[in-house]
Amino acid sequence: KMALMIVLLMLGCTVALAAEKPNIIFMLTDDLGYNSAWRNNDHKTPFINSLLAKGVTVDRNYVYRYCAPTRGAFQTGRFPYHLSAVEKNLIPWNMPVGIDLNYTMLPAMLKKAGYSSHHIGKWHQGFYTFDYTPLGRGYESSVGFLVGGEDHYTQDASWTTKCSERCVDLWNSTQPAFGRNGTYNGYTFTQRAVDLIEAHNTDQPLFLYHALHNTHAPIEAPQQYIDLYNFTEPLQNTFYGMVSVVDETVANVTNALKRRGMWNNTLLIWTTDNGSPVAIGGSNAPLKGGKGSNWEGGTRTPMLVTGGLLPERMRGTNLEGPIHIVDWYQTFANLAGVDTTSLPPGPTELESNDIWPYITGATDVSPRHEIVYEHRQAGRKGEWRAVLSQGPYKLVASSEPQASWYGQFTPNRTHVNEKITQCSWAVPCLFDVANDPTEHQDIATKHPDIVSKLKKRAVELQRAYHAEPNPPSEPQKYCDHIVAEHGFVAPWF
Repeated sequence: KMALMIVLLMLGCTVALAAEKPNIIFMLTDDLGYNSAWRNNDHKTPFINSLLAKGVTVDRNYVYRYCAPTRGAFQTGRFPYHLSAVEKNLIPWNMPVGIDLNYTMLPAMLKKAGYSSHHIGKWHQGFYTFDYTPLGRGYESSVGFLVGGEDHYTQDASWTTKCSERCVDLWNSTQPAFGRNGTYNGYTFTQRAVDLIEAHNTDQPLFLYHALHNTHAPIEAPQQYIDLYNFTEPLQNTFYGMVSVVDETVANVTNALKRRGMWNNTLLIWTTDNGSPVAIGGSNAPLKGGKGSNWEGGTRTPMLVTGGLLPERMRGTNLEGPIHIVDWYQTFANLAGVDTTSLPPGPTELESNDIWPYITGATDVSPRHEIVYEHRQAGRKGEWRAVLSQGPYKLVASSEPQASWYGQFTPNRTHVNEKITQCSWAVPCLFDVANDPTEHQDIATKHPDIVSKLKKRAVELQRAYHAEPNPPSEPQKYCDHIVAEHGFVAPWF
């Protein structure tokens, strides 16, 4: 009897420990820059703003300068320069390429801890064979789209390919979602998140990767959200309407978690994948540059961490130390109780730090010291492009586009580029982005020792693993498969 009681007690402890594993909700908004939500008084985001008192904001939150590499870094825990996505952002869709299958993505890692993992929305990690799709990488379900952008209403995804037949991208786990296209993506994906939460077995921890399509081009929003704004430029009203859809999405997901009694054991992160594209819509003010550039405006985005799991003492605070989206991999692993050293090594070692002690106030110093924004060669034998930081100092040894400041909303009719500083490998720039986040003051000549140290580090990184060049596209195979799938996108190789 005593032995039986001990066994039962041990089983009870195991169940209790499993129940204590937090639900993890990661909401990644698309192409929404630094000057958004609580930082922008023009945005009507009452729900996200209300979470400020219940969460932690991170001022120096870093991502890659465009979509697919950010998403790959998040799901693999490796800096983007190791990934095939950095070369062309996995565009066009008819290239047979994706994030290396030898990396263990988050859902496969969290499965070891008993998590039920689901993907919603934008994928953009490759899909030429099924192995590269969300279910191939470990998710139990996926409702979204496989490419990097599409029409929000029709789900038309023809814009990077030249097939004779137009194609629709709406994916349901293992096959196209035939007949379900034609609804605004923001509505479809939000409803899917709510349905998943309401149907979830709360005996099992949940990982939900909700990759919103808003505010990616084309700039489209339902009229009721556009009508919330009354600016002179119609584009501005529509873009801001898209932002208000994002706010309602966060509200609906949060309220669903609360209705199910899951909120108290939930960690919810809301952030964005890169800066706003200044030629299309949005604002990264007061930062320099935007999507596609390695300036802070392209790589530094809003982040809000909230949920019942967050200690009371940290709610309503802002953290000023740097973190990178790669850091959530190790953080989630530690929260889930997964030993990442037991995972297959992949092409390069894990580069993720556990930032939970920093987020929760157990330490006041971020573990993230180095950030590699960019490190690659221009062509097989071209000049190296390197942008990296250590502590507050950021080396820009690369000629970067958009070296200007674009204001409260762009594009607009009055913007004039300010005088800019060009940087290069031969004559690099240096900025103190902790004290000069707008990158107005190039201090390279004042600190040649720091420039030398960071250039030396950039040379060291030339020996690190870099993904092979992308293969040629296969337009005929891709287009033939679109026809075979009755005009829908699907794995095609």
